[in-house]
Amino acid sequence: MRRYSTTHTLSRLWLEPCPDEIEQRIIRAYVQLVFTASDAAGFRTIVVARFGSLDVRLTEIPCENEADGRPLFWLEIYSHATGATVDSCGCSEFDEPELAAAVELMLEAKRRHELYH
Repeated sequence: MRRYSTTHTLSRLWLEPCPDEIEQRIIRAYVQLVFTASDAAGFRTIVVARFGSLDVRLTEIPCENEADGRPLFWLEIYSHATGATVDSCGCSEFDEPELAAAVELMLEAKRRHELYH
């Protein structure tokens, strides 16, 4: 997975997320990607939520990668403490099953933060 040097932040620390609000944040982040500059490789990334040293990031993959069957969007839990991705899931259409998986990923980030802090 690639490293991120710059990201656009959608939110600050988020204390009590609920599934509906998580879905709304993901959709807002998806829209915000349009206004986010691409890095040198063509990726656009936005921080959807932050739980301590964990970021939940949404990344748009350059379109040329679509041909190999990979999703165009990745939601990931990124740890600033380790400098690595902890978990991730791919999204193509942001339909109900993908949004449900994305909600679970964000709730997992919150659980991990609470477990270690």
